[in-house]
Amino acid sequence: ETPSFFLSVISTKQTMSVRPKTLPPIQDMPPAGGFRKIDTIRHFPGRGPKGWQLWLGTSVAIVYGMAMIGKTNREKAQQRLEERKMRFAIAPILQAESDREYAIREKVILAKEAEIMKNVPGWKVGESQYYTKKENVPRKINPLDKRLT
Repeated sequence: ETPSFFLSVISTKQTMSVRPKTLPPIQDMPPAGGFRKIDTIRHFPGRGPKGWQLWLGTSVAIVYGMAMIGKTNREKAQQRLEERKMRFAIAPILQAESDREYAIREKVILAKEAEIMKNVPGWKVGESQYYTKKENVPRKINPLDKRLT
């Protein structure tokens, strides 16, 4: 069944618009029982910890970090001390071994010098070639040079 509104529009002369007088009044009404209530209370989420809580947490973290740094420094110092003591303990043994190798190599060098300079009159094996009163410092020998052994 078509409403009377459409019949009145159809029966009248066709124009671009319909005059308001010819239209029945239409009003929107709320649903039965009314609209649901609109919640106007604003609920903000928590904004995180308070300032004093942040300060306290940061302070605890810094103090803990410094304590761990101090503990690590003490452990490293103790380890370095032990290593130093071990090196000091074996230093005389290493020095004696080095002196022994030096003596063997010096003996080989002096033997080669005597062999090379045997025909030179007045040559003294092992003495400095320079005329000086300064103390004769021992030669430095490369311990990895295998040609001298």
